Amino acid sequence: MHGKRNDEYLALSNNFEAGNKIIANTGLVKMYGKKRKLTHTRLFKPVNSKSTTIFVSPGLEIFKGDKLGLLPTSFAAGASDTVMVESYDDETGEVKLYNQTRFYHWGQAESTGNDYNGLDMRGEVLILTRNI
Repeated sequence: MHGKRNDEYLALSNNFEAGNKIIANTGLVKMYGKKRKLTHTRLFKPVNSKSTTIFVSPGLEIFKGDKLGLLPTSFAAGASDTVMVESYDDETGEVKLYNQTRFYHWGQAESTGNDYNGLDMRGEVLILTRNI
């Protein structure tokens, strides 16, 4: 056995084989890619389950094929969605999706920060696609 495994860590010896989910390095690693303006935004309108359209901030760098994560806005911690972008309208913030959402996500055009001591209650949208 090349490494010792338990629930908390995987210790590897100097001579090991690794699968496709590991980056092993003994020196310097440099990764290059195009930076995005933002990696997250908020929902500008509510999203019902089985929806194929969401509204986010206009003017973002969201592209066809990007994966987005819609975080829960309910008491159900697992009520998140991962969706794929079919198109994004840079002027309106409309995102058309290849797949349907499974859960309801709350959103509105303006932040709720003034109403909830600085807390913005709108659903968060994460841009999961990275270019390295």
